[in-house]
Amino acid sequence: MMICVLLATACGKLVRVEVQVADLKPVPTPAQSYVFAADGTRIATLRLANREKAKLRELPEVLLEAVVAAEDRRFYLHDGVDLRAIGRAALTNQRAGRVIEGGSTITQQLIKNRYFPDAPEDFGRKIGEAKLAYELESERSKDEILLDYLNTIYFGAGAYGVVAASRTYFGLPPRDLSLRQAALLAGLIRSPESASPYEHPRRARRVRNAVLRTMAEQRLIPRGKARKTARHALDVRPRPAPPQTRYPHFVEYVKRRLLSDPAFGINEKVRVRRLYGGGLRIHTTIDPRIQAVADQAAGGFTGDDPEVGIAVVRPADGHLLALHGGRDFERLQYDLASQARRQPGSTFKTFALVAALRQGARLDDVYESSSATFDVGGGAAWSVRSGTAGPLTLDRATALSSNGAFARLALELGGGRIADQARSMGITSEIGTNPAVVLGGLRRGVTALEMASAYGTLANGGVHTAPVAVTKVTDEDGRTLWRARDERTVVMDGATAWFTTKALQGVIERGTGAAARLDRPAAGKTGTVQEYRDAWFVGYTPQLSTAVWMGYPDAPRPLLGVRGVGQVTGGSWPARIWREVMQGAHAGRKVRRFPYPKHLAVTVEVDPVNDCLATEESEIVESRTGLSGELPVEECVYEPPPEPLEPPAMPAPAEPVLPAPPSPPPARLDTDPERPVDGGLLLPD
Repeated sequence: MMICVLLATACGKLVRVEVQVADLKPVPTPAQSYVFAADGTRIATLRLANREKAKLRELPEVLLEAVVAAEDRRFYLHDGVDLRAIGRAALTNQRAGRVIEGGSTITQQLIKNRYFPDAPEDFGRKIGEAKLAYELESERSKDEILLDYLNTIYFGAGAYGVVAASRTYFGLPPRDLSLRQAALLAGLIRSPESASPYEHPRRARRVRNAVLRTMAEQRLIPRGKARKTARHALDVRPRPAPPQTRYPHFVEYVKRRLLSDPAFGINEKVRVRRLYGGGLRIHTTIDPRIQAVADQAAGGFTGDDPEVGIAVVRPADGHLLALHGGRDFERLQYDLASQARRQPGSTFKTFALVAALRQGARLDDVYESSSATFDVGGGAAWSVRSGTAGPLTLDRATALSSNGAFARLALELGGGRIADQARSMGITSEIGTNPAVVLGGLRRGVTALEMASAYGTLANGGVHTAPVAVTKVTDEDGRTLWRARDERTVVMDGATAWFTTKALQGVIERGTGAAARLDRPAAGKTGTVQEYRDAWFVGYTPQLSTAVWMGYPDAPRPLLGVRGVGQVTGGSWPARIWREVMQGAHAGRKVRRFPYPKHLAVTVEVDPVNDCLATEESEIVESRTGLSGELPVEECVYEPPPEPLEPPAMPAPAEPVLPAPPSPPPARLDTDPERPVDGGLLLPD
C-alpha cells in the first residue's frame, strides 16, 4: 500500500514522503526465559506473566490525565501522528545537539510495541509506525487506543500493564490510585528500569514530580496542589522476590547486566522485552556449592547484627562464582556486594604498594611509620594516626598495616597515581586524587565485587579480567544469541604482582590478618574504616579471589560489641568469614603455590634427602627450579663415616682348680740296701 506522510526533518521543515509499507503482523506471544547456574541447574524463571487487563471504567480520570500529559498532550487532537510534536522535538533536539525529546504519539508507541519491538530507530521504521498509526486511528476510538496502550506497556519490576503496576508498587487496584501514585506510574513509562523506585528512588521521585509539573502547566491540576504533592514520599510497597528464584541477589545482578548492555538490544525497552519474553536460556557463572558456603559463612549474623557482603571471583576468567548481597532479599533487595559502595579502609593500601613497586620501590625500602601531620598543599593539613612508630620496611609496614608508612608513601606517589592503579585493576567507582585515598578516603566508596575483581589481578599474575556473570544466552533450540566478551588487560608485569603477593602473604602469616590463615598459600589485606564503621578483608589464592565487607546498610555506624568482639576490625570477623568461605570453596582443590615470574627463577642441583646444594659426594641429585630465596643456598657437607671401633679384648680363661692329689702311702723299709725305694730316693734311717 502506498501512503503519503508529512514528517519533520532534523532541520524542523516538513517534507512529503511517499513509501510502500508491507503488511505487518504483530509480534509473537512472549515466551518465558530461564536462568541457569554453572552446573546447569535452573535458578530463575523470567516471564511476562504479571499482566492483567483493565477495563476503561476501572481506570481513574487522574491516571488517564497523567499518562496523556506525560506522553502525548495532544492525544485527543491528532490523527495518530502529531506533526506539531515532531517539529517541536526536532527543533529541541537540534538545539541540544542530542536527542532529549521524542515526537511519537501514544498511538505510535502502541504500534511500535506491537509491530516493531526490536526494530532499529531508523527512518523506515518511523514511516511504518506512522502508516499503521493512521490506520489504527481510523478503526478505533481514542479511549480504546489509550486503554490498549495502558494494558500493554511495561512499568518496570516485571509489571506489564497498569493493573500489574498498580498492584506491584502500591498494592492497590488502579481505581484507588491517588494523584501522586498516578503521576509516578505515568513517569515510569519512559524509564521503567533506570527510574525504578526500588533501584533508583531519587530518580523515580524526579520523574514523578516532572509529570506533576506538566499536569499543572496544562491546567489539569492547580499549581499549588502539584507543589504540595511533590513533597510527598514515593510510598511504594516492598518489592516481592521474583517467583522460583534461587540466589535472588545474583539473579538481579544478572538482569541489571543484561539490561544495561547495548549488545543485548538497541534500547532499554527492547532489552526488557527480550529478557522477559524472548524465550531465552541464560547461562551464568554461579557455583551453587560455593554460593552455599558464602551464605553459610554470613549466616551467623541475624537480627540487629551488621550485614555481610561477599563476592567470590575466579581470577583466571573473571567468573563470578558467588554473590552474597544480604541475608534477607525480601527485606532488602539492595545488593550489598555489587551495589553498596562503602569506604575500603586499609585494603586500598594494596594499590599504593603496587604503584610503588612499579616505580622501582623494593619491599626492603624503609619508611618512617609514626603518626604525623602532613602539609598537602593549599594550606591544608593531613593528620594521620598510626599504630606503629619508627622505621619499617615496606613489607613489614604492609603486614602491620602502618598508616604512617603508607601516608608517607602516598605523598611520594601522589593520590592520582594510586587512583589510576586502582582503576586499571578493576575499581570502577569514583576514587578521587587526594593522597588520603591510600587509607580508604574515597569520594564514593567501592563494592565488594570491585575489590574481589581488583585483587584477582594479583592472583592472575598482573592480568585483570573483567567480572563475568553470564557466559552465553541461547534460544529455545540452543542457538547462541549472545556470548560474553573476553575482557583481559595486562596491568603490571608478573614480578610486580609476585612481590605484592609476597607482601600480602605476610599480612596473613605474621600481620593483622592472622585470623584468615588457610591450609594453603594465601594473600590478603585487612581494612578498618575510621570509628569502626566498616570492616573488610580482601584476599586471594592462586585459584580464587574473595572480598568480605561488614557494616550496617542503612548508614555507616560503629561496629561495636558484635558477637563477642568489642570493636570489629578487618582482622576480626571479616577475616574469619573470609577464611570460612575460602576453606569451603577450596575443598577438593589441589594446593597451589603462587606462580613466580620465570625470569626470576633459578635452577640448582639439590640433594633432596638433606635439602642442600648437591656436591660431587652427593649420592642422590635432583634439579629444582624456583626463586633464589626459596631454594637451598648452602652446599651439602658430608662428614666421613667414623672408624669402626676395636672389639674389647676377651678375658683369659681362668685356670681350672684341680683337686689336691691323694697323699702317698707310708714308706716301706727294705733290708736290701741296693734296691731303690720310692722313685730311687733313699730314705734315711
